[in-house]
Amino acid sequence: MKGEGHELTRRRVLAGLATVGAAGAAAGLGTSAYLNDTESFTDNTVEAGALNLRVTVDNIEHANEIVRDNTTITPKDTADGNEVTITVDDMKPGDWLILEWNPEVVANPGYVQVTSDDDDYVNEEGENPEPETDTSSPGDLGDALLSTVWSSYESLGGGDPRQYLEGLDETTDNNDSDLGSYETPDEDGETSSGAHYTTMNEAHDVYKSGVLLRDPSTGDPLEVGTQGDAAWFYQLLELPPSVGNEIQGDSLTFTMRFDAEQVRHNDAPFANS
Repeated sequence: MKGEGHELTRRRVLAGLATVGAAGAAAGLGTSAYLNDTESFTDNTVEAGALNLRVTVDNIEHANEIVRDNTTITPKDTADGNEVTITVDDMKPGDWLILEWNPEVVANPGYVQVTSDDDDYVNEEGENPEPETDTSSPGDLGDALLSTVWSSYESLGGGDPRQYLEGLDETTDNNDSDLGSYETPDEDGETSSGAHYTTMNEAHDVYKSGVLLRDPSTGDPLEVGTQGDAAWFYQLLELPPSVGNEIQGDSLTFTMRFDAEQVRHNDAPFANS
């Protein structure tokens, strides 16, 4: 009779070792430990960007002190707002003045749009002396006073300061003549090179729907505030010497509003305004 001992084959030995290993792992679940660590970053802040528009304006040149004293600018610095109101009063044929406008965008670059406020555009008929035949409102100054915008001005001293105006903006030229520098107009606003300066009424009709400031060299929307850059443009108001009595006593008030939108992620500035 054969013995009752168990026969150990190689396969049975391996299976038995696996069983022992599994049992050992199960037994160690309650006693093993893992290395661990925790790091934290505190006081994290996400802050929205800022866009701050400031505008300054000044009457930098004028035909005489009377013109200077009878031109009211309110306010000259728009740190607390974005509208500037200009009143031109007691202008005589041959009078003129140059306004320097300086919009600046702080913190982030922005596009700037300029609008002539339709509700605040006032062309008043003044006292009517006997030689004046047209005494009905509105006044005649808006149809006689020429208003043009120029891209640059740098006085070199001597002569008529208007000669240093360069780059007539097409928004204030009825003929889109691309006039490079100032030329004296006739009573109707036309010059020898074919430019046709707009009157105040015509300029207001263009700007009341908003005009985007553009780079005069490329025509692209101007990025104001990039690397601290500001923008300048120059508005010339002039009353041709040949204008008659119809403008006597009339006054003109207009308000320019400035708005800014960020440059970043803005492919169509003021498209929805």
